[in-house]
Amino acid sequence: TSGGLATPRVHVSTVGGTKMLLASQTPLIQTPPHPPVSLHVKEGAGPTRGMYLDVWLDCVINGVRDAVICWHQDAVVRGVAVARADELPEQALGIGAAEMDRKARHVIKWLQEQCDRDGGSYWLYRGEHDDKLMLFDMSDLPAREPSEFTVTVAIVCLRLAPTVQNRSARRELLLRAVRPLSMQTHPSVYAALHEVIAETYVDIDGKEGVRTYDSIEAETFVLPSGDKRRDTEMASRHLSLAFLALSRAGGGGGGGG
Repeated sequence: TSGGLATPRVHVSTVGGTKMLLASQTPLIQTPPHPPVSLHVKEGAGPTRGMYLDVWLDCVINGVRDAVICWHQDAVVRGVAVARADELPEQALGIGAAEMDRKARHVIKWLQEQCDRDGGSYWLYRGEHDDKLMLFDMSDLPAREPSEFTVTVAIVCLRLAPTVQNRSARRELLLRAVRPLSMQTHPSVYAALHEVIAETYVDIDGKEGVRTYDSIEAETFVLPSGDKRRDTEMASRHLSLAFLALSRAGGGGGGGG
């Protein structure tokens, strides 16, 4: 039996004549000779239209036929269901798989028209109870002004950062994400961002490879080539901000973000 996979699985899929490279971290469960099924743990009192759509999309990306959905509320399991992927569009929107495929082609065409920057990173967002799609260019984040998406965008940047191999580009992405945040109102995300920013000024074990901030334990930090004194000062500054945010979150206190 194989359980959930922590590392992303990459698939090449074709929808409406468009070939796409897709990645997924959805856990897959398989007991040979049966085909794999995807496992989805969702929060809520019961299944919703948005939940069914998310599960259907994961099934398409992973090429699985069936899905196991478990929903919970206040740490109490409310129900478990097994669903066929090709029946989920009917349960979610009251339409068949063919009509769902047509709508998917329409969305992909819209994305092709909007995502026109080579090598760009974009975030496609849909609210929990909203039918409207919004597209954000991650290289064009607001410099200072907070919004209702500030924390969500910051978390997306944290997850995206390990995939950005260029150290300067990775740092700029994280700096843009942290600027609108307040140390008082969002201390955990604020601290996590500054800790990863500090990592961009140093090299772990003398390698250029990227590590996520929570995977670093008692490892040797080696300064990269360039202005080592400045790199040391900047790394220390961002680590100090991270420690300050966490200490204030635990013990209270004032101060600016």
